[in-house]
Amino acid sequence: MIVGKDFENAKKRAIYKVIEEGVPCSSRFGKSINRDPILLIVERPEPEQIIPDSFSERYFERVKRVMEIVVKKLKERKYTRRMSIPIWRPEEHYAENPVAITEISLLFDEKLHLTAYFRSLDLLNYFDVNFHFLSNVLDEVSQKAGLDAGSVAMLVAVPHVYERDLKRAEMQAEKCEEIYGYTKLGTHLVEDYISSAWHSAMEIIYNMGKTKETEWEFERQRRSKFVHRLFIEVRNPEENKMHDKAPFTESYWLDYAHSYVIYELQKVSNPIPKTEEYTYAERARYCERDEVKVDQLFEAIEKLRKDRCRRDCYVGISRPWDLEIDDPPCLRGYQFTAKSDWLNGIFYMRSNDVYGAMHANMLAFALLTKYVAELTGFRKYKYWHFAVDAHIYEGFLDIVKEILYPKMKKDR
Repeated sequence: MIVGKDFENAKKRAIYKVIEEGVPCSSRFGKSINRDPILLIVERPEPEQIIPDSFSERYFERVKRVMEIVVKKLKERKYTRRMSIPIWRPEEHYAENPVAITEISLLFDEKLHLTAYFRSLDLLNYFDVNFHFLSNVLDEVSQKAGLDAGSVAMLVAVPHVYERDLKRAEMQAEKCEEIYGYTKLGTHLVEDYISSAWHSAMEIIYNMGKTKETEWEFERQRRSKFVHRLFIEVRNPEENKMHDKAPFTESYWLDYAHSYVIYELQKVSNPIPKTEEYTYAERARYCERDEVKVDQLFEAIEKLRKDRCRRDCYVGISRPWDLEIDDPPCLRGYQFTAKSDWLNGIFYMRSNDVYGAMHANMLAFALLTKYVAELTGFRKYKYWHFAVDAHIYEGFLDIVKEILYPKMKKDR
C-alpha cells in the first residue's frame, strides 16, 4: 500500500515500486515491466479539468447514467455500503481496448471517499488523466450529496511502465517503502494462509474498527465495526486453509464455491439454475438480463491460455441495476494476472462481512483461482482479497472476541 499526500507523490512512488519489483512482460503495445497488484491512496485529491479521450468519455458516460440515483441514496443514508458504480460490461471481452477502470465505489467515513479498481494502468502515461477523472467524480458526487470530499484510492491489478519509457520513468521515480498494517485510509495485510488472514482481519477490525449504522433491520446487524479498504495478500492459499473456529463446515464452503461462485468449468451457453435473485456464477457466466451474453470466466481462461501477459482477464459481477436493489452483490469483480510462473487471483468487494462471510468467500475464490491456474498451466498461484468496507456486525463481536482472545480455563 502506498499513501501519498497528492497524486504526484503517489504516482512517483508507484513508479519506483514497479521499476524495483516488476518483471518483464510482452504485450501487443510493447514490452513492459509489470508488478503485482498495488493499492494507491491519495489523501488530498484536487479536481482538475481534463482533456477527454476515448476512455474517459466512456467513463463519464457510464457514471453520468447513474449519478442521480447515487446522489439520492447518499443523501438518504450517507453511511450506505451499496454505492458502487459498475464501469465494466461483459461485452468488453470482445472490445479491442476494454475499459481500464472497472468499478468505482463510494464510502462515507467522516468524509466521502472514492475507491476504483483498475485492471491495468500505465503509470507513466495514463496515471494523471485517470486520477483526475476519479477526483472529478468524487468532487461532483460530494457537492451534489452535500458531503465533504475525502481521499481517492486506486487498486491497480497490473501497474506497469513500458521499457521504451524506462529512462523517463527512472527520472520520475521516488524511493519509498510500502505501508503494511492498519491506517485510517486503508489496511494492507500479508499472510501465509487463508486461515491466518481471516484471523488477522478480525483482529484489525475488533481493535481498530469504527462503529456505524448499517442498512439492515436484523437485530444483530443494525450496527457494525468496520475498517475502510482492507487489502489482503495470501501467499500460500493451498496450506492451512480452514480456521478451526470458522462459522461453517468444509462441505458448506465447497458447495458454496461450486454452486454459487464457479458452477462448472465448461463453457456456459444457457441459463444457470439459481434459487436466489442472482449468484456470482450467474453474473460471471450467463446473466439473463445482459443484452450480450458472455461467459466471462471462459473468455478469461482462453485469453490466459493464449497469452500469459494479458491484462484484460477480468470478470465483472456488478451491473448498473445493482444500484437500485436492496442487496447488490458484495463481490464486484475479479481478475487473473500473471507474474512469471505465478497466477494472481484478485477479488474486489464493495462490502464484506468478515466474521460471517469472508472466510468462506476467500476459500471459494482461492479455489476458483486454483482451478484457473491448473487450466492455464501455471505451477503456483497467489490470492488477493480486497474489501472497500470490511466489517463485523455488532451482534457477533462477543463471538469474535472469544476467537481472538479465548478465556483461559481455570485449574480445579
